[in-house]
Amino acid sequence: MYDVELVGIAKRFGSVPALEDISLSVRHGEFLTLLGPSGCGKTTLMKIIAGLIAPTIGDVIVRGQRVNDLPPYQRDVSLMFQNYALFPHKTVFDNIAFGLKYRGVKKADRADPVRRILELVRLPGMDSRYPHQLSGGQQQRIALARSLVVNPAVLLLDEPLSNLDQKLRVGMRVELKQIQESAQVTFVFVTHDQNEALALSDRIVVMNKGHILQVGTPKEIYERPTSRFVADFIGQSNFFNGAIVDYSNANLKFRTNSGVELTIKAPTAVVPTHGRAVVQVRAEHVRLQTEEPTDENRFRGTVERVVYEGTVVIYRLRLAQGDPLTVSAPGKAQTIDTGATVWVSFAASDCVLVPE
Repeated sequence: MYDVELVGIAKRFGSVPALEDISLSVRHGEFLTLLGPSGCGKTTLMKIIAGLIAPTIGDVIVRGQRVNDLPPYQRDVSLMFQNYALFPHKTVFDNIAFGLKYRGVKKADRADPVRRILELVRLPGMDSRYPHQLSGGQQQRIALARSLVVNPAVLLLDEPLSNLDQKLRVGMRVELKQIQESAQVTFVFVTHDQNEALALSDRIVVMNKGHILQVGTPKEIYERPTSRFVADFIGQSNFFNGAIVDYSNANLKFRTNSGVELTIKAPTAVVPTHGRAVVQVRAEHVRLQTEEPTDENRFRGTVERVVYEGTVVIYRLRLAQGDPLTVSAPGKAQTIDTGATVWVSFAASDCVLVPE
């Protein structure tokens, strides 16, 4: 059984379509992420699951029950808001116990579940404090505890890490995944941050303009994108527009519009019969050298810009034929100056064909 099933969901606000023909199944116990740019429909879809917005057409099914006509508090789902929405005048205990109270749990029976959930989120003994006495990370975990204490079938999380500073945000990714695995609750997580999605998810749903473009594991989404948008949205990539000019060997020959010839490992996907295609090469797969390399694909280029980011250095180059190229190199490597003429190379296996 799936914990959530969405069947033919569409949503229109007046004449404006927000979602179109969304069908998706969420497995029990998985961490599923809705990923996409602002305005792609991911938050609208989450609110439809929660019951805060009604779909124009389509069905929402939670653990086998159609819940379209049920109010949010009867759907067996919890929603964790982006701003945490903690009650400032209530203690941590009362914040967490709020959902239990409104589900009819007697006051005497609320203490044990609250204590257990505080242990789960690694904040034991915090029950008498107030939200203003907590750090941002602690507030985030209290909001998570409040959502989990009612033991929902599904927990919906609307960009819960966006209010944290970068270092705490990275640390909370680990905490969030560990809590999800310990609680054994299905998480549906909304974010526009690709690194969060890759680090946390069992599966990622990439959305754009109200449509689902691809569903897969982080590795599948990153290494085998099925569209130009997905390939460009996840990570840093180079794209070459052109055509396949030789199908005769295990490696294909591809000629870009500018005349650059690439050797491409024969793809597992169907090769376009008309020849026109786009080749993707990840920035971290391009090697930057001062002497001519031996890779199948090697070219001369000029460094136009250098961006030092600590762990990596981003180089913006221009190939001799005019094509732009981005290289992501380890930060500890020797930096090459702007204006230098260099060799760049990548293997045939680093080239991915994506639909034009």
